[in-house]
Amino acid sequence: MKPTVLLTGGFGNLGGRISAALHIQGDWNITLASRTHIQAPKWAPNAKIINLDLLEKSQIKNACRDISAVIHLAALNDRQALESPIRAEQISGLGTRHLLESAIHSDVERFIFMSTAHVYRSPLEGVITELTPTENRHPYASGRMVGELAVAECHKREEIIGVRLRCANGFGVPMDPHVNIWHVLVNDLCQQAVSSKQMTLQSSGNQQRNFIPISDICSAFLHLLKLDRSKIADGLFNLGGPSSLTVFEMAELIASRCRAVLGFTPSISRPNPNQSENHSDLDYRIDKLQATGFSPKDLKANEIDAILRMCVQRNP
Repeated sequence: MKPTVLLTGGFGNLGGRISAALHIQGDWNITLASRTHIQAPKWAPNAKIINLDLLEKSQIKNACRDISAVIHLAALNDRQALESPIRAEQISGLGTRHLLESAIHSDVERFIFMSTAHVYRSPLEGVITELTPTENRHPYASGRMVGELAVAECHKREEIIGVRLRCANGFGVPMDPHVNIWHVLVNDLCQQAVSSKQMTLQSSGNQQRNFIPISDICSAFLHLLKLDRSKIADGLFNLGGPSSLTVFEMAELIASRCRAVLGFTPSISRPNPNQSENHSDLDYRIDKLQATGFSPKDLKANEIDAILRMCVQRNP
């Protein structure tokens, strides 16, 4: 009998891609938790759907029954967290703690929590390892840290195998074009390129970011679901690409892929840098995760091509 994995946020941008990857792999039964959806999505047609509100403890109580592993993705995005900081902390903090309690009570083996690289600092610059202090107090980051602490405590007490992933700037094509992801930098630039044949940056674009295609994020989750307990150590891993790019370099890559896929090259406009502007390089270290056997393929072009094609469908 195949084990079952529960995904919270399974209908979102990342959740859709992970559930699709799990369906294709075929090694797991899939349960998707949602506050609103009642039918299995086309990309995971055999998934079981359960109703789950992370602020309703009564719903969480039995959510992990007959579950072998939990992938906990549900959280407010950066904009939503800034607008509703208390709710962000409740969902990522209290909601995570209650879900952990349910998982432990149901003898779930593994709990993988999606956190963010932005817990470290803002702007994200310099060398970043898992030992770098977490200093960012933005609600998006602080809410995730509350959830992280809950997972770390349970892992340390050996109540469950608790994994925390601090993910860099993930980008990719969603399974559902209506998912609220088009404000994210790469998706937004692709949308601009297709709709107006130009891309407008809001800054000089000289700041570096560590971009990771969602295909690699999915591979990391599949890897960690089966990773031997002895290799998990304290359960904390940075997840990112092998190198960083400036925002302008990413825009240039999108322009080149637009030329290759759609036959035109969008223009790029950006403000001149301020005289006081001074950006340090970003070296986001993923050595710890790579030491467990994970190797990102870093297929940025493939992911951008897929986003561009979806943008064409969205802008007939």
